[in-house]
Amino acid sequence: MAEEAAAEVIPIEQREDLESSTPVNNVGVTGCDKEIEEANIHVIPDGGWQAWSTVAGSWFVSICSFGYVNAYGVYQAYYIQELLPSYSPSAISWIGSLQTCLLFLIGLVAGRLFDKGYFRHMMIIGSVVFIGSIFALSAVEVDGYYQVFLAQAVGQGLGLGIIYLPSLAVIGHHFKKRRNTAMGLSVSGSSLGGIIFPILLNNVFEQRGFKWGVRAMGFFMLGALLIANLLMIPNYPPRHQAMKPPSPLKLLHDPPYMVAVAGAWFLGLGLFFYIQLYAETVGISGTVSFYALAMINAASIVGRTLPNLIADKFGPITVLIPASTIAGALVFALLGIKNIAGLVIVCILYGFFSGAYISLIGPMFASMSDHVSEIGLRMGLAFALLGFSVLIGTPIDGALLGSGPVYFWWKAVLFSAVTMLAGCATLVISRQLLQKKKGKRWV
Repeated sequence: MAEEAAAEVIPIEQREDLESSTPVNNVGVTGCDKEIEEANIHVIPDGGWQAWSTVAGSWFVSICSFGYVNAYGVYQAYYIQELLPSYSPSAISWIGSLQTCLLFLIGLVAGRLFDKGYFRHMMIIGSVVFIGSIFALSAVEVDGYYQVFLAQAVGQGLGLGIIYLPSLAVIGHHFKKRRNTAMGLSVSGSSLGGIIFPILLNNVFEQRGFKWGVRAMGFFMLGALLIANLLMIPNYPPRHQAMKPPSPLKLLHDPPYMVAVAGAWFLGLGLFFYIQLYAETVGISGTVSFYALAMINAASIVGRTLPNLIADKFGPITVLIPASTIAGALVFALLGIKNIAGLVIVCILYGFFSGAYISLIGPMFASMSDHVSEIGLRMGLAFALLGFSVLIGTPIDGALLGSGPVYFWWKAVLFSAVTMLAGCATLVISRQLLQKKKGKRWV
């Protein structure tokens, strides 16, 4: 029989991870039919040098994408004080918001192209656009707002959006049982970038000026993305280009998925990024306040790996719910911070549990796929909608805070914490629906 023929070629421990791109007919199988069937079997190895080199390449992309975006605060401070003095902080903040929004929003198109087999094309094109836009930023003029906006918000945002989702989704080609761990290791690179890049940019801006600071970043990205492109190897199913891609309408009729998208959207809307400013306004040492974001990023390295190990056993959404609930509760705890010890504790805990959100979102949507050929579509649609929450979340918090010097912290904290907890409650509903759909306890 056809299943017996496949078992002779594929080790028994991998059989449950095999997927066929075409229906199998077990009646009247000839020797030629067996060879065709074996050629159409898609093996997800859950390990091996190609799989782990792909994770390593994705890790470099994570450093260059979210790790770089996390350093926008350095750019914003320089723009306000030196490069764009004629423009308001609100106008300048839209540069970073749109850059991050496009990183997610382009995922809808990138996901579809990824499923069709254009992984390598997108990685090369996106890398060129991103690096070119960085060097274009180094040539902007003082008060050239539109130049900065086009180079950083639009150009870099588009480039990052083209490469980010494919670099994460390709891990699903190589891992199934250990997919959560592999993706967690990949996104941990963004935490490291969030520590390194602010220090690098601040020092080079001070010693060599803005132009050479941006160029130094461009040369770093050139080397890192070159390595990433060489390391990552896709593992598409046989005849994937001939396969009919799933319709987005299918996802709209998938209740667990759509409810999970809504939950993730609320969580993204509530993520709180004003901890450094809060620490400074309550009288905590400016030196310590400066390292608040570094502490959060350092703690999130562990938060983006350890929960994913647990998720391989109990499922990503099962681990995501309690982690995000604790993160939302910690936002409330900010109002009680009055000293350095309290700041350090909250930063470390918030970094750990919010890091779990970042690392488990991708695996959660990938795990809801019925077939490996729709991983890109599911992640792309979800990331596109998440882009809007990222775009408006921080400006809403800023509007609730007021223009200073007296800030209404309770308003921003209440908004962020309540929306995060609402997202957790929504994910609980999604998990129950997913349990019924899959007939499994741990999802």
